[in-house]
Amino acid sequence: MAIPHFRYSFASGFDKMTLEDIRKAKTELYEFLGCTAESDFSRKKHSFRDIPQHIYDGINQIFQKYGVQEEDIWVISEIK
Repeated sequence: MAIPHFRYSFASGFDKMTLEDIRKAKTELYEFLGCTAESDFSRKKHSFRDIPQHIYDGINQIFQKYGVQEEDIWVISEIK
């Protein structure tokens, strides 16, 4: 039996924010995730595979500063 893998996307969290808050949150997320290019950030935003718990929690904290709750941030799907 194979170990299940999951794809996490926090892109939908931005739908619940104003443009001004999106700019601020994106800057914070860039720094938190250690992104060096827009393509790296986009990949993590749309398709972060098997995200570590401390990264998941950190992203939640950043979004919660702007009033976005955990259930509105994530789209999680199993990779088959």
